[in-house]
Amino acid sequence: MRSWPSPRLVSLLPSPPIPRHLTPRHLPSPSTLSLRACSTHAGKHQTPIVDALWRRRETSRLSRPSPPPTERQDRRLEPRLPSHSATSVVYRFSHPDHAQLKDTYASPWGHVRPGRLLEDLDALAGTIAFEHCRTEGEPDLLLVTAVVERLVYRHRPNLQDDVKLAGAVSWVGKSSMEISMSACATWTDEPFLCATFTFVARNPLTNRSAAINPLILPEGDAAAAQAFEMGRKRDEARKAARKRSKESALGLSIDAETTKAAAELVEAAQLLLTMPALADKRDILLSATRLQNALITMPQQRNTAGRVFGGFLMRRAYELAFATAYLFTGRRPVFIELDEVSFHAPVSVGDLLRFDSCVLYTSEAMDLEGRATVHVEVLANVTRPETRSSVTSNKFNFTFGVAANADGSGRAMLGKDVELRRVLPATHGEAYRIMERYKADIAQREEDQQLHYPKRGDVS
Repeated sequence: MRSWPSPRLVSLLPSPPIPRHLTPRHLPSPSTLSLRACSTHAGKHQTPIVDALWRRRETSRLSRPSPPPTERQDRRLEPRLPSHSATSVVYRFSHPDHAQLKDTYASPWGHVRPGRLLEDLDALAGTIAFEHCRTEGEPDLLLVTAVVERLVYRHRPNLQDDVKLAGAVSWVGKSSMEISMSACATWTDEPFLCATFTFVARNPLTNRSAAINPLILPEGDAAAAQAFEMGRKRDEARKAARKRSKESALGLSIDAETTKAAAELVEAAQLLLTMPALADKRDILLSATRLQNALITMPQQRNTAGRVFGGFLMRRAYELAFATAYLFTGRRPVFIELDEVSFHAPVSVGDLLRFDSCVLYTSEAMDLEGRATVHVEVLANVTRPETRSSVTSNKFNFTFGVAANADGSGRAMLGKDVELRRVLPATHGEAYRIMERYKADIAQREEDQQLHYPKRGDVS
């Protein structure tokens, strides 16, 4: 695992609240924070880690006040090392006084809940981005999660070991940056989770993109140089995909070859559509794999900017995707990966939010380790009944394996040991969605082969 240089450690041990009479210069160091939130603090209703990270950010703002935002674009920029923003948090699950902490993160099967970690990762990435962009004497920027590039879950952590979550800025463009993070048990350097988030900076008054501090790579750090180069390539790939989407009448980043493959999928589904009794019993329509839920977003789900917290959206999407894969495979799925989470529009408190999920495709060959995989898409839509309108706010892509044992324990099964049903589209629109995701996964697989991506053996 990459070792993050000189990280700021957020304490998880309770400490007395800050007295009201203290001025900003009397505030405690940002390196140690209380988990006890004030009644108006947004983190009070989140996980203890999110609360601690958001309080740390607020403490930094109070101790180093910034001038009010302006419309000017000529910000003073200060090149920064990754160590400037490096931050870590430790989950003291083994501490005898932290039974409530364990309960917050416990799944029904004795592992750490992945959905809770997704919330914490979003908060950690936001704190790291904040530290990198903050410049003395310059107004603070509006920092927004643009994309969750990837999150790889190598095995399911237990609640007996303490866990360390750490990260730092790994690539910086003109107004965007990548934050690389990992999680591991404190007794090892081998991570069970690796994640990359992309943030963009905007002027809070004009909402235009804003320049951010450049990144200086440490001399002789080959891992940092490789991470920076991969970030640059991903940025170029995103721009190329956006260009293809704009040029496409369908609004999708697919080429002629992919369009042809999508048409072949629709053709393969015709027997299932017209003579289902005679179709292969292993085939299933995409529409038959769908699940949906809806909710009204509450004030308790807001972030420090007053919008609905992106980590909350990821957790809810993960939980629906998990249930979708569970119903599809007939046994508890094994979470493997989250790819390309896009944030198209903000979600406000009080919105009617609908999550729609489906299985896009299954594979016995996509995974480098040969595991059978189920690929689930979740769309989040802000729905407004008053105007009869609905806008997609987020898209999530999850990959699950099939547990070796019927009770959900054990490693994910290899493709040669299980035969998954083939998902077929009823419409060209569904086929295009399948192929767009499939092509993206193929590209990711080729990148992993080039980088000799570490194995991700799931354990019970």
